[in-house]
Amino acid sequence: MYLYLELWKPKPAWEDLSREQREEFLAQFAPGVRRSEDLQVELLGFALNERENEVQYRYIAAWKMPNRGLIHMLEKAEEKEGWTTYFDIAHLGGRLIPLRVFANDMVSV
Repeated sequence: MYLYLELWKPKPAWEDLSREQREEFLAQFAPGVRRSEDLQVELLGFALNERENEVQYRYIAAWKMPNRGLIHMLEKAEEKEGWTTYFDIAHLGGRLIPLRVFANDMVSV
């Protein structure tokens, strides 16, 4: 199982859209999330970044996915649907590991 995080910040193209255009664009999001559930991709949730002074991204999305291939699929879908036109998106992720594996890696660095 993989933990996958996305950090989002609006590009000027998003800021140039009217409120109505933004709402219309965002309306496509819910059907995409429902399609991903069929693939056992779980949207854990969203957050507004409260530490924006440290990391210059406004939004956070957290996902749990059964394999790396689905991560690639999500990124391609975001590109195809136009998300990358309006948002700068940073991706973070990795296989979920037990605490002892995490601690052993930290010790060995």
